[in-house]
Amino acid sequence: MELFAQGLFAPECPVILDNGDVLVVEMRRDRSAVTRVDAETRELHAITLTGGFPNGLLRDAQGKLWVGEAHEHALIRYDAEGNEEARITNCGDELFRWPNDHVIGRDGAIYMTDSGAWEHEVLDPVKMTLKPGWSDYPFDGRVYRIDRATLDVTRIDNGIRFANGIAFDRHDRLYVAETIGGNIYRYEVFGTNPRRELFGNVWDGVAPDGFIGPDGMKFGADGRLYCTVMGAGHIVVFDEAGTVVERIETKGKAPTNIAFTEDGRHKMFVTEIANGAIEVHDVPCDGLPIYRDSVVIPAQRDISPYRHRAETSSV
Repeated sequence: MELFAQGLFAPECPVILDNGDVLVVEMRRDRSAVTRVDAETRELHAITLTGGFPNGLLRDAQGKLWVGEAHEHALIRYDAEGNEEARITNCGDELFRWPNDHVIGRDGAIYMTDSGAWEHEVLDPVKMTLKPGWSDYPFDGRVYRIDRATLDVTRIDNGIRFANGIAFDRHDRLYVAETIGGNIYRYEVFGTNPRRELFGNVWDGVAPDGFIGPDGMKFGADGRLYCTVMGAGHIVVFDEAGTVVERIETKGKAPTNIAFTEDGRHKMFVTEIANGAIEVHDVPCDGLPIYRDSVVIPAQRDISPYRHRAETSSV
């Protein structure tokens, strides 16, 4: 294991660029940025400040940055320079609560988890600790599909106890992590009946007490699912049958997400918040190539119909 970067403020969702630089979001309230880490100098450069608690990051084929902002309760689209172009805050009458991780599917749409809590009700965003009584909170985690061209939103599922990591396998099946309890769910979103089914669980037995469970995850080219376990200090590896076959220890106790190389280096970049670092681990494969399909992006547009807690501004 080597350290790629340190001094980050609760990093999440690493994205490896073609030149080797790495993008992350820094979640902590006193930073709340999309940040680029220079591969040569390891210097940190803020691309944009997001408003409060950026939790998820995706870069599409056009270089657009899509950020899940939990404090703003929005999925926000930026251009490559960090200028806001659009924000999405709802699915019909249902407001987003805690937009989290997101991924592009074979249809070019974004599939996003919403953890199902109002961030300010359960989290201290500076200390990055949960407030007392969080375990009694009525989490209603959701999975959404967002059309990148029209920005139309469809709900796929709800009732998940803190929906978190999300990934597609080589057969285009969608996987979603449920942090509380440790379940990984699977959906045939391109089939005739995309119902939730249990794929596996990160724990060998009963889940431990506390907010410890699966976070961000990605598939390797070997077909296995690599899932960070927040608070446990390791990455769980599932085989294609949903069996835990390996646990990769991380230097820090709070890994949050993964990005694989796709150029033959067989490296896994892991964001970790306890040490504010990006760790690099040797793995037996590169990552399963991630969809970045390009679609025609319309002119700047704000489709937020509400003025709610996020105080959404027109763009």
